[in-house]
Amino acid sequence: MLHFNLNLTWLSGVLLQCVSAAGLAQSTDPASLTRVDLAKPDPSVALSLPRYLDSRSTRFVDWLPDGSMLVMTRFGETTQVHRVRSALSMREQLSFESSGVIAAAAQPAHDDAFAALSARDSGRTALVLYRPKEHALVSLTDGSNRDGAAIWAHDGRRLVFSSDRSGGRDREIYLLDTGAANATPQLVAGGAGYRWQVFDWALDDHRLLLGREAASPDTDPAEGGSGELELYIANLDDAELEPLTLTRRPDNKPAPPAAPIRARTARFAPDGRGILLLSAADSAEGGFWQLSYLDPIMGEVRALSSQGGHDVELFDQSPDGHYLAYAVNDNGMSRLHLIDLLRKLEISVGAVGPGVISSLRFDATGTRLALTLESHREPPDVYVYEPETQTLTRWTHGELGLLDPERLIAPSLLHYPTWDRIDGQARMLSLYAFRSGVATGAVAPRPVLILLRSGGGAEFRPGYDALLQYLVNELGLVVLAPDVRGSSGAGRAFQALGQHELRDDAVRDVGSLLVWIGLQRELDRTRVLVMGEGYGGYLALASLAQYRDRLRGGIAAFLPHLAVLANLTSIRLPTLFVQGQANPDVPAYESEQLAARLRVNGAAVQYLAAANEAGAFRRKSNCDAYYAAVANFLAQLIR
Repeated sequence: MLHFNLNLTWLSGVLLQCVSAAGLAQSTDPASLTRVDLAKPDPSVALSLPRYLDSRSTRFVDWLPDGSMLVMTRFGETTQVHRVRSALSMREQLSFESSGVIAAAAQPAHDDAFAALSARDSGRTALVLYRPKEHALVSLTDGSNRDGAAIWAHDGRRLVFSSDRSGGRDREIYLLDTGAANATPQLVAGGAGYRWQVFDWALDDHRLLLGREAASPDTDPAEGGSGELELYIANLDDAELEPLTLTRRPDNKPAPPAAPIRARTARFAPDGRGILLLSAADSAEGGFWQLSYLDPIMGEVRALSSQGGHDVELFDQSPDGHYLAYAVNDNGMSRLHLIDLLRKLEISVGAVGPGVISSLRFDATGTRLALTLESHREPPDVYVYEPETQTLTRWTHGELGLLDPERLIAPSLLHYPTWDRIDGQARMLSLYAFRSGVATGAVAPRPVLILLRSGGGAEFRPGYDALLQYLVNELGLVVLAPDVRGSSGAGRAFQALGQHELRDDAVRDVGSLLVWIGLQRELDRTRVLVMGEGYGGYLALASLAQYRDRLRGGIAAFLPHLAVLANLTSIRLPTLFVQGQANPDVPAYESEQLAARLRVNGAAVQYLAAANEAGAFRRKSNCDAYYAAVANFLAQLIR
C-alpha cells in the first residue's frame, strides 16, 4: 500500500464508469472520425487494450405488468431494450434502433409495449413506440428536435415529455395521445427563458407535477446551477398552471409570503394527497439533499430521510405506500435505506454490497425493488431486493470478457489539504487513489494521472471504468481522482465554492494536489499528467496553463464553451483534444481553433473528433478510438 507523509483517511471504494464500451451505440460511419497528429500506436497498447473494451453491462429500465422487466444492454455494438422474464434468464431483444436507445418506459396496461427514446443526428432524438406482440413500430416524434424521455399516464394512452421545439435553450412540456389517429404533441407548459421538466402524473391522470428553472444564456462551464427547480401543478382539464407554495401552517399561524417550493426531483405520493421530493436542507448544515414529504393542504414539509450529512440521490415508494426506499451518496458510494411506513421503522439493507446505485423502482405489487448496481470489479447489473425477506437476487450477469476481476483495482479514499483554511485548519478535499501492486522502498516512483471528473456540479463516482483500470494495470499509472470545490455530493455550500467568479479556486485545488503529490515518495512528481472530461476538461486546460512547470501534459475531452478561459494560449505542454462535433450547445470550432493556435505557438497538440457525436462519445467504435488515443498519448509521455 502507499505510505503518505500526512495523516489521511483510508477507505475502500469502487470505480466510476464514464462511457462504458459495454453500453455504446453502433458507429455507422467510420469516416466520421478526424485524427490529427495522434501519437504513433504503441505495440503494447495495441496488444493489451482491446480486452479491456469487451465488457457488457445491463441497466434496469422498467417493470412490465406480468412481473418481467425491461433492461438496456448491448447486443453487438448497440444499446437496445431487452426483456428479462426471471432472475438470470435469457435476455430477449425488443428494440432495433440503428443508433441505439437512450431511455425507455413501459406502457401501462400492455404486456410488452414501451416508448423508446432513440438518438438521431446532431444531438436530436425521437420517441418511438414499440409493440412487440403486434410486431408494430410507431414513430411518435419525427427526430427533428431534442425530445426527452416519455412518462406515461396511468391509463397507458397518453404520455408527456420535454422538448426544445421553441428553439434556443428553453424546454417545454408536451402531451401526446398515442391512441388518437394522427395525433400531434400539444403544449402543456413553456415560456421564454425557462427549462421545464416533467416529474409525475397524479393518480387521477388529470394533473402533472412539473419543475422549472431559468434557461440562462450564460454558458460559463463552471455554473452548474443549484439543481433546484420551482414546482408547479398543471391541471390538464382547464389548462391551469399553479405554483406549489406553502400557504398554511398546521399551527394556524400566519404563513410567510408565498414562494414556490423548490426541489431537485419530486413525485406524487401514493396516498393521493402529498408529494415526495428531494429538497435542500438548511445551508447552515451544508445544504445536503434530503427526502421530504410535502402536505400542500396543511402547509407542512417533514423530513423522511435520516442521513443528514449526505445527499439523498434516488428514491421510490411502493404503490401501496408500505415501503419507501432511498439511496444515499456517501463519498461517491451508494448506501440503500428502506423505511417501513406501516411499522414506522427503518430497515438496514445489508444485502446490497458496496457500489454505485443508479436506479430504484418498486414493481406493481410493492414486494420487489429493482436496482442497478455496479462496482470496480463488475459493470452495472440489475438486482431485485425483497423487503419482506430482506433478500437480494441478481437478475442479470454482465461480462468482463477476458479480464480477471481479481486484477481490477479497488480505489482508496484519502484526503489532501488545499490552499484555504476552515476554523484555522486546512480545508481537506476527498480523493480516490488507484494503484496496482505493492509499494516498497525498492520500487521506483510511479507516474501519476490526475483524473478530473468533478467540479461544476459533477462528482467523481467510483464505479466500473475499463479505461481507468487499463491505465493502472497495464501502463503502471497511479490515478488520482479528486473532488475539487464546486463538486456535487458534499452539499450545496461546497458546490457553491467553485461557481461563478470562484471557479478559479477549483483550479487552485489542483495546484494543492500537485504540492501534495510532491511530498509522496511513491509518486514521481516529474511525470504528472492531467486528464479532464466535460467541466473537468476546463480544469485540465486551466491547470496546463497555470502549472506548466509541474505537469508533463494533459487531455481535455468533451469541452464546454471556452469563452471564460483565460491564458490558454500560454500552454506549451503536449495536449490531446477530444470532442464530438455535432453538439448544438458547444461550437466545434472552439476546440479546433484552440488546438491550431497552440500548435502554431509550439505545443505538441493531438486532436480526435467525431462528426457523428453530440458530446461524450456514445458509439462503440468512437469510444474505442478515444480510449486508444488516450492510452497511446499517456504511454508516449511517461516512457
